[in-house]
Amino acid sequence: MNLMTHSGDCGILIGMLEIEPNKDTSERLDRIHPVRLMSTLSRYFLFIVFCTLLLGCATDGESDSTPTRSGEEVIGTAKSYAELTREATAQTPPPTPIPPSPTATLPTPTLEPTETLGPPMATAKYNANVRSGPDEAYIKIDVFYEGQTAEVIGRYNNLVSGTWWYIQRIDEGKDGWVWDEAVTLTGSIDSVPFRDAPPTPEP
Repeated sequence: MNLMTHSGDCGILIGMLEIEPNKDTSERLDRIHPVRLMSTLSRYFLFIVFCTLLLGCATDGESDSTPTRSGEEVIGTAKSYAELTREATAQTPPPTPIPPSPTATLPTPTLEPTETLGPPMATAKYNANVRSGPDEAYIKIDVFYEGQTAEVIGRYNNLVSGTWWYIQRIDEGKDGWVWDEAVTLTGSIDSVPFRDAPPTPEP
């Protein structure tokens, strides 16, 4: 409630008092009836009390209003908030970077040289008999002397005496069958084919 409102209210009360502002006060009082004079004085009194109450209410309303903050106070508060934010950011440790996982290095396998097997060969352990067939029942046709070497070109599994090898002589001598226990074998023996035994000679 402001001062303009107070003025308006006071104007209304003045109209209620029915006072003629242009006439002399003493002349007017002489013509006023005593009862009417008391009524007029009462109106003045009520007007003064009413205006006093209005001024008091306006003063209380202004005193209760929130004081306006100055520009310096606003700037100081903003600086305080900024300082607190900076300190909080400085105290927060940066995230620890995760190191990349090491790439596993697989060892390169070392290729061992493959042994190249030569042709199957037989070396005589001692002076062995060379026979016409894979058994002692066959006649002796030559001697495979100790240390001599021959190529193996056939095999035969005898159920009684075991394995026999058919050799092809490199040095002088006749080809024929030698017993397995009389020779030392080298080379790719698995590739040696099986051969049929010739007919057994008649006694």
